Amino acid sequence: MIRRAFITTAALSAIASSRIQLSAKDTPAYNQNFQFNLGIAGYSFAYYKDQPDEAIRILKETGVRRITLKDFHLPMNCTEDACKTIIAKFAKEGIEVYGLGVIYMKTKEEVRNAFQYAAKAGVGMIVGSPVPEVLEVVEEEVKNRNIRIAIHNHGPEDKVYPDIDTIHEKIANRDRRIGICLDIGHSFRCNHQPAIMLERFHKRVIDMHIKDVTIQKPDGKSTIPGRGIIDLKGFFSTVKRVGYTGMCSLEYEVPGRPDTGIGESIGYLRALTNTLAQKG
Repeated sequence: MIRRAFITTAALSAIASSRIQLSAKDTPAYNQNFQFNLGIAGYSFAYYKDQPDEAIRILKETGVRRITLKDFHLPMNCTEDACKTIIAKFAKEGIEVYGLGVIYMKTKEEVRNAFQYAAKAGVGMIVGSPVPEVLEVVEEEVKNRNIRIAIHNHGPEDKVYPDIDTIHEKIANRDRRIGICLDIGHSFRCNHQPAIMLERFHKRVIDMHIKDVTIQKPDGKSTIPGRGIIDLKGFFSTVKRVGYTGMCSLEYEVPGRPDTGIGESIGYLRALTNTLAQKG
C-alpha cells in the first residue's frame, strides 16, 4: 500500500482508539484479545523539557493515551507529593503513565534510587539500562517491589547491550519481570532485522520503542516512520503473529520541534496497524 493510502487511512482512524482490536480469526489460538497498543516514549518530548503540559497537548491531539516519562518531566529527586501531582496531571487528561525511563544504573545505589523513584510515582515499569554487575540488585528490587524493568538496547555504540540478544543472554535465568525493551531502530543499526529479533526473544519483550532509520549502518539516523527503510509492515505483522500485547511506543528522535513529526508518525503507525488488523 502506498504512503498516500496510509495517510488517508490515518485520517479516518484518528477518531478511533489507539488500541486496535483484531478479529478472532486473525489472532493466535492462545490469545483471542490481541491488540496493537500504541504509546509514546517520553524522550520524544525532549524539545519540551520542563513542559509536561506540551507533552499532554500533543498526546491529546494525536489521541495517544499511554506514555513513559523521562526525568525532565518527572525529576528523579522529586518528593512523593510532587510525583503524584505530575502523574495526576496526565491522568486528569485520560493519559496513563505506564513507565519511567530510560534510566541508567551503574551502581547498587542507582538501582535502588530508580526503583524508589518508580514506587513514589506509582508506576509498574522502569525502562532501564543497568550494567550487568548490578543485575542481582535489580532482581532483588523487582521481587521486593513487584515493579518490572524493561532493559533497553542502544545500538552498536553500546558495548553492553547493543541489541536484545545481548540482553537476553544476561537475563534468561532471572525473574521474568526482568524483561526487554526492544528499540527497533537500534536493532536495525546493528545490521539485524527487528522482526527476527522479536520472533526469537518475544517471550521476554515487555516494551518496545518504535522508529524508522535512514540506513542499516551504525551511522543511520532516526527518521519519521515510513520515511526510512525499516520494513515496518513486516515488523508489525510479526508483532501480530507472535501475540505480543505490550506497548509499541513511538520514540521520536528527529531534532527540532516535534509536533508535526509526532503527528505524522502516529498517523502512519495507526494506518499501518489498522490495515494489518483488517486483513484476514
